[in-house]
Amino acid sequence: MIQAITQKFITALLFSLALVIGYWFILDFGSTSLLLKLGLLLVEGLLLNYFCLRYSILGLESNMPLVLFSILSVLIVPDLSYSDLIYGIIWLAAVFLAFECRENPNASTNYMIYFGVLLGVAQTINHISVLLIIPVFILFLQTGTRGPRSFILSGVYFLMIVFSYAGVVYVMGIQHKIWELIPRLSIDYTAFNTIITKLFFPFILLSIAIHILLVNSYKFRFPNKSKNLNYTMLIQLIIALILLAITSEINLFIYVILASSILLSFGFVYKKSSTFANAAFASLVCISLCSLYLYKILIL
Repeated sequence: MIQAITQKFITALLFSLALVIGYWFILDFGSTSLLLKLGLLLVEGLLLNYFCLRYSILGLESNMPLVLFSILSVLIVPDLSYSDLIYGIIWLAAVFLAFECRENPNASTNYMIYFGVLLGVAQTINHISVLLIIPVFILFLQTGTRGPRSFILSGVYFLMIVFSYAGVVYVMGIQHKIWELIPRLSIDYTAFNTIITKLFFPFILLSIAIHILLVNSYKFRFPNKSKNLNYTMLIQLIIALILLAITSEINLFIYVILASSILLSFGFVYKKSSTFANAAFASLVCISLCSLYLYKILIL
């Protein structure tokens, strides 16, 4: 089942598209706004899939990241907003820039500056974007960027964008928007208390735990590189969970989804002939659709 769906790009795309349309039908068939957001979400899944192929993150050619991203996105689909999409783009851009730094170390400072500018723009739109600097800087460190000058310049350019925006809104007489640049944290976990997270999220964490325990048994072509990439994404996932715990911002769930998609892709791709792996994959699909349907019945 895994190989049939993920070996060819067109098959993986059609499967992912069917899932996204299924979410649309279950939640609010006829809502053009939701359909647009789901379309943009699918684009982020395509970008994730492209980056995994371009930088040989999995070590094998597979379209599993796209498929898994589409499945795991059920966690945020009911409350999907443009904030989710913005945070997703920030992380994807960070992955692109971090791996470009690894391949072109001489240009690492420029890539870090690009990220600082991107994060500065994002901060003017969503007030907690600055918190994403923590996992992204760690991602740059994990992929080989070591010079402190690059990180300092990234922070300087971030501050330049934020201060420039503050100056503009001050001159325009809308000073209250300056205060919106400051992150406001509120601990309220009721947003996570849904049937989807209760049914689906534990299964994801269990699958990731099993994958990490078995990672030494996989027949990687380049064992050290692949294992390090697994631990890199595991650390990104842990940081994302910590940020969720600190902020209780459901919009940051997309960080969990992106990191989990790559981690689980390793497990399913390297165990694609295993009956257990295929059963787990089928279970992911079924639980995602069933939990969303139950959510529709119980909440909506």
